[in-house]
Amino acid sequence: MQFSYLQHVEREILPTIEILWEVSRTFHSDSDTYVADYYQLIRELSEKNRELVGLEKLERITEQFYLELGFSDAPEPVVGAKRILLDRVISYRTGLPVSMAILLQEACAYAGLQLDLVDFPGYPLLRFDHGESSYFVDPMNGELLEDQQVQERFEDVTDHEIDFAWDLLESAEQKTILVRYLTELKHAFINDHEFANALTTVHMLLTVLPDDPYEIRDRGYVLEELDCQQAAVDDYQYFVEQCPDDPSAQLLRLQLETWSAPVHTLH
Repeated sequence: MQFSYLQHVEREILPTIEILWEVSRTFHSDSDTYVADYYQLIRELSEKNRELVGLEKLERITEQFYLELGFSDAPEPVVGAKRILLDRVISYRTGLPVSMAILLQEACAYAGLQLDLVDFPGYPLLRFDHGESSYFVDPMNGELLEDQQVQERFEDVTDHEIDFAWDLLESAEQKTILVRYLTELKHAFINDHEFANALTTVHMLLTVLPDDPYEIRDRGYVLEELDCQQAAVDDYQYFVEQCPDDPSAQLLRLQLETWSAPVHTLH
């Protein structure tokens, strides 16, 4: 499978949201309808707030995004792909924070505000630099966080196992964002038992992370679910050879041994 829009993410040639629109189009033929609707909504949002500037504009757009447009956090404890793919998040008005962050970032960009995605523990935040201060938007609900609140949240999420530093809150690279998004999508398709779509998503990840043993292991799992045992064997063997000390490698060795054992037929 070829995904040309994913082949040069290190160079960040395409905007992240354009890449994610393409991801949605891969799975849904009607995706462009929802994309067009969304741009109409955020154009109207921009027009409503054209007289505002800076932090006041950010607060107003964020409020309207969640209260007027009705976007909200996904209600399910384990989500399906419709809470991640941007076109479906637009349609249902609910999604995971990573998807909400990308949509809110685009809404703000249309209004002339630059927000950067931060690869925060738990889920991404959006950072807005204004004057000499930085503000952080929680994409789950639009809450605006300042310095001390961000540090406290970081320490809570990491259980104080990672020392907090402000350089951890720099703008995330496009590759980091895409891997995080596609990983969520892969898990969602598996949860939905949509294994053919999960396989497509793994191939997307392998376009960004060529020969990554963990993605190849996951491809093996998906292939096994699709009754492609020999192809799964090849992927599992590759993972075991590349990551012999990984906890899952021992289980896969046992599974490979079971599959290779001769079957004795009683007469």
